[in-house]
Amino acid sequence: MQVGYQNTRSKIIKSALLLSLCFLLFLLTSCALKKMIIEAPDSPEGIWTYPGGSAEPMSMAFYPDGNLVFLGGFKKFNPATWHYDPKTQRLYIRVSNYDKYDTDCGGYGNAAYACLSYNSKNDAFECKWTPKTKSLSFLGWNFLRE
Repeated sequence: MQVGYQNTRSKIIKSALLLSLCFLLFLLTSCALKKMIIEAPDSPEGIWTYPGGSAEPMSMAFYPDGNLVFLGGFKKFNPATWHYDPKTQRLYIRVSNYDKYDTDCGGYGNAAYACLSYNSKNDAFECKWTPKTKSLSFLGWNFLRE
């Protein structure tokens, strides 16, 4: 019985090429899926927008340096600052030109929705904020992260 080395070598090379191609396809797929997974940010940094409806659209821009800029409505509160304490999961916002009366945010027990209420003791708006927060309510207007 004779074994055809040429035929066996050809089969081994084809199998190695097919295995290499499958591995390369697996790598490309896993890289593409990794880019598609969106992780929740660990701070409110970014743009939060009220899309419009009862009023014109407006936004709050949370900058990394702690500055907060109101775009559209609420411009009278500029300049403003923000601070997030990840240990207590509290977001604090200080604004200009506020009449300084306490606000109440009842009915916001869900982690996906946060309501900024004014606290006269520390002269700031504050709320519980987690990476799961999808909406910030400020003076009755709901802002969504862009």
